[in-house]
Amino acid sequence: MGVLKELAISVAGSVLFLVLVWLFSRTARKATVLVASRVLRLDIEETFRDASEAATDLREELERARWVSVLTSRGNDLQRWTFASTLQAAEHGSKEVRVLLPDPEATGGADWISRREDEVKMFDHAFGNGLLREQVRQNVTFLRGYMGGGRLELRFYDLPHVARIVLTDRVAYLTRYQSNRHGHSTPIKKYRRGDMCDYLSRTVDLAWDNARPADPDR
Repeated sequence: MGVLKELAISVAGSVLFLVLVWLFSRTARKATVLVASRVLRLDIEETFRDASEAATDLREELERARWVSVLTSRGNDLQRWTFASTLQAAEHGSKEVRVLLPDPEATGGADWISRREDEVKMFDHAFGNGLLREQVRQNVTFLRGYMGGGRLELRFYDLPHVARIVLTDRVAYLTRYQSNRHGHSTPIKKYRRGDMCDYLSRTVDLAWDNARPADPDR
């Protein structure tokens, strides 16, 4: 009985150790997702808890990309270190970058910025008085500072705020916006080239083709 008890304790300890390693090791989680996606023939490469966890990986992909397309809501991440080198590359003419932001001047039809703000104000009381629209305008002003090199293009879409999509020639990142939290607190999925990437690319292309070009001099 003593031998069996020691064996049981050893097995339980080993299982607990493996569980803890998986919980606390991003590398282990990433490996698990990769193996499962290969077996199931899925395009998903990695899942991140939120924007903070995804930031380093996203920055690395942006830096190695030949081109970048972004469809986002207010676009605050564009002012953070994650996108800094990408915008500088566009300004210097070495990388093509397309950005789609919601149209802060849209008239007629649904007011999608206000619709999103109505959601956000329910869990963040700083919103509800036009702050979201003002933040979009501030980010537009910020991006215009990088448009002189001719490789950064900005357009405005008039559509529901349902997701942030970041595309490169290698991968895609998808953040599905939720009605009860900010986008930066929402899980992000990273996809390698495949059916899902093609679907997201088509979504961005259609939005781009029907969006209003920004005047770089305004």
